[in-house]
Amino acid sequence: MSLTKPSSSAASEAEGMDMISELPDCILHSILSFLPAQDAGRTSVLSSRWRHLWEEAPLRLDDESLCGKEQLVSRIFYAHRGPIENFRLVCYTRATIDGFVESAVKRGIRELTLLGYGRYSFELPPSLLPCNSLHQLSLRLGEFPQALHSIFPNLKELRLSCVKLHNDLLHILLSTCGSLDTLHLIDCLNPSVVSISSTSLRKLALKSSSWVDELIIKDTPNLESFKLDVYSPENTGVKVLDAPKLQFLGFLCLNFNALQLGENFYDLQETPSFHVKATPCRLKILSYVKTLAIKITPTLDKTTPPDILRCFPFLENLFIMKEERIDSGYYPRWDEQCSLSFLNHLKTVNMRGFYGDWSDVELLRYLVLHGKVLKKVTLRCVVSVCQKFVETMRRQISFEERESSDLELLFYQDAQNVDQFSPWKEVVIR
Repeated sequence: MSLTKPSSSAASEAEGMDMISELPDCILHSILSFLPAQDAGRTSVLSSRWRHLWEEAPLRLDDESLCGKEQLVSRIFYAHRGPIENFRLVCYTRATIDGFVESAVKRGIRELTLLGYGRYSFELPPSLLPCNSLHQLSLRLGEFPQALHSIFPNLKELRLSCVKLHNDLLHILLSTCGSLDTLHLIDCLNPSVVSISSTSLRKLALKSSSWVDELIIKDTPNLESFKLDVYSPENTGVKVLDAPKLQFLGFLCLNFNALQLGENFYDLQETPSFHVKATPCRLKILSYVKTLAIKITPTLDKTTPPDILRCFPFLENLFIMKEERIDSGYYPRWDEQCSLSFLNHLKTVNMRGFYGDWSDVELLRYLVLHGKVLKKVTLRCVVSVCQKFVETMRRQISFEERESSDLELLFYQDAQNVDQFSPWKEVVIR
């Protein structure tokens, strides 16, 4: 069999062919679904082949990016006849919300974001509550109706920001959303005692700028990730009573008023303990936690850091966030600590808020000298990073005497100092 090069006229003809238009409708629909709604709509003028394609493709419409163009949003929304994949709506009036949401439910909405405008708070339309197609819901400044029964039967992800919640409503949401996988609550925790229980929940993120006396996580057999940031942690008690699959925990603020991990308190002889402002907190050892993020403040008890790390014997990834410079008197002497068991498993260390002072150096020196499989230490520096600073730090932490020959030490300038906790992302040093 021989191959011949096509003639120049044949090649020219091939170059002029509209190969995309030859694709089947299902593929073109998929391509159009990833375009901004305005751009997808403009394809209807290309040819008769494209005239109605965008109307039948899954719609992804971001009203927030079209803020102030409500008539344009309405024209796009109602001209489109196909299913709705993703819809973000800025809620100006009740009539606007009800009309859009009712139509979106009929057309199989999968991902919906409703955003209160300014200080305007809206009530969730009743037509949305029994929606079977909805998999992801995000609300800002919204309110749930007073009477709730079975809601969101197939919802997998719920993100609430500045939404009024009470324990009864929270209980209804968790008990009726049987498929709920991810829950983010941002400034929604109004009661002084918050209790969360769910058999399906895998990821939980809580942030509260108001006072919370006690936060209880119980009966969560599938919980794998728990992130939290609370106002006034020194007055907040945190209890994680039943989370046998928990692998990520953070940010664990080491000056919580009380902290309990596990179903029961244990005797001092059986379980490590630490003191926070003279309040004894006894921890059950958590062998399943692989990633721990801790927040360090200047008001720590001297023995807190090593004791809390001792409770996670199989820890692989450690994130440390320092809020400000810490006087050396607040830190333990790490060189007096016996080798902790987690050092046999620790692979990465990330510190944000690195000053290079005594407390930072002592901690890193301990980890470098004893971390048997440590692969990478990443430092976000508050101070100016130069070659002399790097050389000085390497020498002070005894990097050349490191236990792990594969260890990599990275320095970065952190222009923004310490970022505030963001529950929307995994804990990543950037």
